[in-house]
Amino acid sequence: KEVAEKEPYLLVAHQYTRYLGDLFGGQMMGGMATRSLDLPKDGKGIAFYTFNEIPSAKDFITGWYQRLNELDLTQAQKEAIVDEANLVFDLNVGILTELEGN
Repeated sequence: KEVAEKEPYLLVAHQYTRYLGDLFGGQMMGGMATRSLDLPKDGKGIAFYTFNEIPSAKDFITGWYQRLNELDLTQAQKEAIVDEANLVFDLNVGILTELEGN
């Protein structure tokens, strides 16, 4: 909520790491979740990693990057987005590491 109110452009970093990360690496992460949480092999419990509305992940990601490059951002904002994405990525790795440890 704080990011959305004070620096909404940083939400790009969250979209990148969560949505695009899950779209691009969803099969791997879905497999990790299935193993670490002992989920059934039929895909129940990992619908989060299923993107039925996106027929081509490659085309979607390419279009997303094109729109990202069209944003009117300062150099400082771009650097802040990269820093935020690194933070979010590290937090996500921590979550997956904790799940794998269980």
